[in-house]
Formats: sequence, structure tokens, C-alpha cells
Amino acid sequence: MASTLERKVLWAANVRNKTLDERLVAAEAGGFDAMSIFPIDFVMWTNAGLTGQQIRQRHDDAGIKLAIVDPFVQWVPDFAVPDGYPPENISFIDHTEDEVFRMAEELEATQINVVEGLGQAHDHTALIDALGGFTDRAAARGLRLGLEPMPISSIADLRAGWNLVKTVDRDNLGLTFDTWHFWRADPDHALLRSIPGDKIFDVQLVDATAELKGDLLNDLLSHRLFAGEGDFDLTTTVAVLREIGGYRSVGPELFSDAMDALDAETAGRLAGENLSRWI
Repeated sequence: MASTLERKVLWAANVRNKTLDERLVAAEAGGFDAMSIFPIDFVMWTNAGLTGQQIRQRHDDAGIKLAIVDPFVQWVPDFAVPDGYPPENISFIDHTEDEVFRMAEELEATQINVVEGLGQAHDHTALIDALGGFTDRAAARGLRLGLEPMPISSIADLRAGWNLVKTVDRDNLGLTFDTWHFWRADPDHALLRSIPGDKIFDVQLVDATAELKGDLLNDLLSHRLFAGEGDFDLTTTVAVLREIGGYRSVGPELFSDAMDALDAETAGRLAGENLSRWI
């Protein structure tokens, strides 16, 4: 089943150090029609005096759908910040279920991305129950959930993520497929080919060098590259995604110090030009 592109997403990572206005400049420069928002962005902008409705309207006026709240981590059973977690990072994850639901409602977002972002092991049955319960509460609000496996997580690879999604088995639950995570974990194209394409809700298209830059977390957060600029075999990965019908919502997600250094217009334009080569 071939894919038909439905939206081009500028993920917040690409513009993580940019203002709201600069992010819209970047999205327009790159020809994107959708964006994600970090929960911490919502908090920062509303603390500065904007309402959620005003944030949404600014995007609507620019022709950009603010579609995805990403990430949400407190869905796991008995969530607790681990000892030794960097205090400066707590604000990025310190958002409750009620808060992210309110964000999605005010922004008219249609999806929340969920991760196990702390590398904490959980009882498998409890994890399934927690994800199923949160998925049902999201469905009652008309929301989809994209589960994103990450090698820094206890849901470390595509197999673990797909097993959870398949077991929970809800229409509004699928996978957010990040090519960096896929290639840094276990790039199993046979497994990917076995997954129904309609369960791949989003593709985050990104590359990197074969060798890590620093440790895994540092490489993830600072050294991602545009697709085709690194060593991952993204040609094969994208071909499989197209084959299964999972290449419908696509966009770059560059956590990158080099990207941070660019002005908004340049960052957005380069992101859009790169994506155009892969669609």
C-alpha cells in the first residue's frame, strides 16, 4: 500500500531556541503545514501572557496547524523523577496528564506523543494497563497518541514499542517513528515491514554519523543531521515506510547545536529543502 503524503511537520526540536514568531517564520520558509510544540513552550508562552487560544490563532493565521504536543512522560505507572535527574531538565517533563490534555484542547492539537524518557524499567503488565488507560482517556477527548521508542528509554526499540501498541490495541494509538532512534537501537527493516502502515502516525526523518558524538544522549540532543547527510541507510528505511503505507506525516526533527545557531528563516528553509528531497 503506497503512502500519500498528508502533512509536512516542522518538529519543535528544529527551532527549540526560537521564539514563537521565529518558529512561524521557519515553518513558512520551509513550506511546512504543521508543527509540534513542547509542553514547556506552552508554559513559557502562557506565563508570558498569551492564552492557548492566542497561540493557536497565531499558527492558524500563518496557515500552520499546531498539531502535536510532544513529549508527555507522566503516563507511565507510578511516575517519579529519579534521584540524580538534572534539576535544569525537570521543567521539560514536569507536566501532568490534566495539563497536557488542557494544552491539546486549547491549541486544538490532535495528537500527544508519549515516551518513557527516563530509562526506568516498569512491570510489563502495569505498563500496558497505564498506556491503555491513558489511550482511552485521550480517545474520549478526540486525541491520538503516538508512542515513540527511544534507545535511551526502557521502551528502547521498534520491537518494544510495537509490542506495546499491538497489545494495547486501540484505534487512536500508533507509533511515532524516529529514524535516529531506529538506527541507534535495532534497525530491523523486516520488523518494520510487518507493521501496518496506518499504525505509523508520524515519521521523524533524521540522520547522524555512524559513530556517536559523545555518549548516546549527547548525540541525540546535539548532533543530529539532515537526512542524507549522515551514515544511516535512510533510502531503505523510507522505501519500507512507503511500501507499508506509513510515510504520510513526515518531517525533520533536528536536535542540533548547528541548527540552533542558524537564524529562523535559514533553519526553516534548509529543513524544507532537505525534506523535499525525501518526498
